Amino acid sequence: MDYIDGKEDRIKLDKGLFFGKGLFETILVKERAIFLEEHINRINNSCKILNIEKYVEYNDVLNFIEKNNIKNKALKITITDKNIIYSTRDIQYKSEDYKRGFSICLSSVLRNSTSMLVYVKSTCYIENIMEKNKGKNLGFDEIIFLNEKGYIAEGATSNIFFIKNNKIFTPKVKCGILNGIVRQWVVDNFIVEEGEYKIEDLLMSDAIFITNSIVGIMKVCEIEGKKFNSHDKIEEIINCYKTYIK
Repeated sequence: MDYIDGKEDRIKLDKGLFFGKGLFETILVKERAIFLEEHINRINNSCKILNIEKYVEYNDVLNFIEKNNIKNKALKITITDKNIIYSTRDIQYKSEDYKRGFSICLSSVLRNSTSMLVYVKSTCYIENIMEKNKGKNLGFDEIIFLNEKGYIAEGATSNIFFIKNNKIFTPKVKCGILNGIVRQWVVDNFIVEEGEYKIEDLLMSDAIFITNSIVGIMKVCEIEGKKFNSHDKIEEIINCYKTYIK
């Protein structure tokens, strides 16, 4: 069920439908909503960038979660000029996924680091979905975009990190990435070098992992045919993350 401003209602036609002028956040709700304040701050700040004259109230989201007894779900909030839409879905990731890790491949589509849309969680998301589906049809769990300069950017639905000589690396935001909520948590809680990296840096690394708000932290078991094992540093980050979201 979709809810408009927290109630069952009809969606109002606006530039969100006609031109994709909209934003969304997907929030992990376990016994509590994880990183709720960070998600609300990001969507409200992005509203200013897209000149959307609406904003999400923290207490409204909390009340919606409590009223509808939402637990162990993904809560999506979509905002356009005339609508704030709440919807929920089941969490698709299973324990087997985390044991196995994700296989990833490269997209032939380049991320445009000069576009403001890559820096907000816009409803203009169809390219990400189409590219991820292409990867799935080839047997991969996620795809990775390079930017127009050939540097690693991000996944269709994730941020990417790699480990070399026990150090953590991730593309800097200016490479054309959405600064993910879990990405920022990793950067804030561990020593991470943010820079410009080529695909060769990934392939020559010791281990790789990806992050997003629903998957949390997922190790990568394969990229472009090269196999990777887990790593003590990844396990350390995962355990720290699990403790944080309890």
